[in-house]
Amino acid sequence: MRGGWLVTGDDRPPAPAPPWATVIVTTIRLWWQRRFGRSSQARASGKRAARRAGLAVLLLTLVAVSAIAVGLARSKPGAASSRPGQAQGTPSGSTAHALATASASRQQAAAWVVAQVGQDVIVACDPLMCSALQQRGFPASGLAPIGLGAGDPLGSGIVVSTAAVRSQLGTRLTSVYAPQVIASFGTGQSLVQILVTAPGGAAAYQSSELADISARKAGGADLLHNGNINVSRMAISELDAGQVDTRLLITLAALAHRYPLDIRGFGDAGPGSAPGTPLRSVVVSTASAADLSGMLAFLGAQRAPLLAQTGESHIGPATVLQIQFTAPSPLGLLS
Repeated sequence: MRGGWLVTGDDRPPAPAPPWATVIVTTIRLWWQRRFGRSSQARASGKRAARRAGLAVLLLTLVAVSAIAVGLARSKPGAASSRPGQAQGTPSGSTAHALATASASRQQAAAWVVAQVGQDVIVACDPLMCSALQQRGFPASGLAPIGLGAGDPLGSGIVVSTAAVRSQLGTRLTSVYAPQVIASFGTGQSLVQILVTAPGGAAAYQSSELADISARKAGGADLLHNGNINVSRMAISELDAGQVDTRLLITLAALAHRYPLDIRGFGDAGPGSAPGTPLRSVVVSTASAADLSGMLAFLGAQRAPLLAQTGESHIGPATVLQIQFTAPSPLGLLS
């Protein structure tokens, strides 16, 4: 006895077991003989019984062979590598999800640029991003595609930073061309950021930005000391910190010379913007409908860069006016 096998004189293991198909056929044949072999009725109709037995054996044999073939196919390496419904050459689930996420970030960024960025601003972008912007209504003449051999984004007002642009420009994108983030959408490879271009380089831009913050703080302090302006608590802290866009400071100062203003709050910094990004909109209310009409006439008569977008809404019984300037915020207007 070796390893559970009975060893014969020639020390050979028994022959391998017959195939399952043969075992099934033999078992059915023996069962049929025991069940119907002594039946007088079966002998009287031998040919008919034989035909039925043959058909039964044939059908069961086919079932057994099919089951064995399926089992062998599943046991082959790589047989389960493809998932049901996934054809060769189509993206996997994770790849399709990544593509969908990147597309969603592009669309969000495109919607924000169309709504917030002035259409006189040159926008540098990769071809897919430029296409998304154009489909949403941004003028094609204002788009500067970035791609292989397309150069750098200098000459543009903003850069839409996608994975393709970051791959093309590398660290130069933020260290040389566009250091300031004014809006951000998505994360990881699907991250899309709206960056302000620095014509004189990142170092010159950062120096100008510090000087502009100091000027904005001084302009905010002037507004807080104006007796014709009432300011909410949150708006006071934003004026003190120099967070309000220069164009808003100039506009509010001009309006306060004619009309009493109630500043309810500032906004429009952009989602995911860098600290210190100027707030480009304000909501104000006035004492009368006549004052509101006069303010709208004054604002509509301005010219760039002080031409603002305006809108009216109601907060309770009061009619309020929203004043908004487009991105990006210019530096150096107060100096």
